[in-house]
Amino acid sequence: MKSHTEVKPAMDTMSRARRGFLHALAGLAAASAVPALRAQTIPLIANAEGGYRFLPVNPVFAGGAVAEQGFVHAVFFSWLPFDAGLHAVERHLRAAGRPIRALAGLELRLPRQLTADEFAAFNAPYVERLMRWGMPVDGLNPVCRTNVAPADEAPAEPSVHAFSYCIPVEGFPRSYVMSGMTEGGASIVAHGDTSAEGMRRKLAHVAGVVSRRLDQLGVGWRDASHIDLYSAHGFGAPPAQLLEPVLGTALRRGLRWHHGRPPVVGLELELEARGLARELVVPV
Repeated sequence: MKSHTEVKPAMDTMSRARRGFLHALAGLAAASAVPALRAQTIPLIANAEGGYRFLPVNPVFAGGAVAEQGFVHAVFFSWLPFDAGLHAVERHLRAAGRPIRALAGLELRLPRQLTADEFAAFNAPYVERLMRWGMPVDGLNPVCRTNVAPADEAPAEPSVHAFSYCIPVEGFPRSYVMSGMTEGGASIVAHGDTSAEGMRRKLAHVAGVVSRRLDQLGVGWRDASHIDLYSAHGFGAPPAQLLEPVLGTALRRGLRWHHGRPPVVGLELELEARGLARELVVPV
């Protein structure tokens, strides 16, 4: 059994690492406490039929969407294969009396991480499906998307986990959804480093990226009803504890940690937030 003197250096190292992490987040915490005045740098596009405004990003997915009234998050009790899942989304919206353009977000589960070329090939028929649905608004894709490769019990084929859509409901002026965000981009933060320190660096970076995206949407962490973290690796401390300076009161509603990875090889962490009016489970 190790003595206290033997474990103290390791504890000191962890404390220093955590202090460094919290220092990196301090600026983000201050920024998230200020009204999001930077939100209008990219104007949100109105999806009048669907009942929400969205932030255009690229042809595959939107950056986020803000409802005129409220968003519903619908989770399939069991994952549905991609085509069957999209048909089930259509049926659900029809039964709810909502147009297909009310759809604002899709969450997919993949059998494994994909190379960049494989991911591009996967996206092509997905975008084609959105075109057939008539989803584009002024030629822009309004639907947010999250893609995750589960680390355990992954599906045998790409599947639909959940979807979000807009409904007419009062009392939720800041209801929003967004696409999951990763440590990738022009370069990958702490590329190849899945140690606790490397994962903390990734988490600090992605928390900042998500904070800026929320600013663009004109909302904040304080408006989040759900926060989802995707990672197959630990952080040396509870992620909710590490993120507390940024998330603030949103932590009262919890942090959901999914054991999985982003869709593309080389990425290890994904984070997103939602401000929901309702959440429901859809039987299959």
